[in-house]
Amino acid sequence: MALDRFKPSRHSLGVFAAVGAWFFIVVSLLHVSWAIAVMWGDPSGPTKLYHTVVGGVSYDAWGLTYTGILGLLFAIVQLLVVSSAAVTSLLPFDRTLKARRAAHLVLCGWSALWVLNLVRLAAIDSQIDSVAQAALLSVLFGCTLWRASSAWSPRRLKPTAEPPALDVPVIDDAPAVDDAPAADDAEKESFSALVAVALGKLVRFVQTALRWVLAAPQRMRRGGRVARRKAAGGLNRVADFARKQASRVAPNTGE
Repeated sequence: MALDRFKPSRHSLGVFAAVGAWFFIVVSLLHVSWAIAVMWGDPSGPTKLYHTVVGGVSYDAWGLTYTGILGLLFAIVQLLVVSSAAVTSLLPFDRTLKARRAAHLVLCGWSALWVLNLVRLAAIDSQIDSVAQAALLSVLFGCTLWRASSAWSPRRLKPTAEPPALDVPVIDDAPAVDDAPAADDAEKESFSALVAVALGKLVRFVQTALRWVLAAPQRMRRGGRVARRKAAGGLNRVADFARKQASRVAPNTGE
């Protein structure tokens, strides 16, 4: 049927879920980092990632509002735990299966905290922007669950052929049978390759951004030195021109 062309495959859904899950992880960690930066200088006042005011009453997001030193420490713990879980969820080794599952549970709980808060705030104020944020976080929560379910169990291994017994004759001219990989294994391999490439690009982008930020003071100092040299050269040229003009005019004025 013609509608089958537009039906998304499991591979495309997996790619979409991975992108959505990592988008939520990065954006949520940036929000918490912003809260830590705001509270670092003065942690006395409350820092709210999401809140709404209805009838003069402020409704805050649970677990995403930080006050005082304890709030700053709580935000730092959230940042460290979620970052560690995101890195642990990428471990490819079978010995880390329990750690990967625990990391996915942490990420799912972190996503559930956000979506429950935004759905609650949207139900309170019923504003269009609040409803849109709640809908977006619901989709990202589904992406996080899909990614966790896809990586919950280790990849199935293809059975290896056992050597023939000694008492069974081996027929040399028997037609060879190729062990074609299953469709699910091929999809998982291609999906893992795409995720690895995307993560590599993300890591390179973050490294480039960090190098640019760390080198910004040096570039500013170098630019300041160049500007000072050019300004000093310009002033010297102006002074030389003024002296030349003064030397030409001085004899006439002396007469």
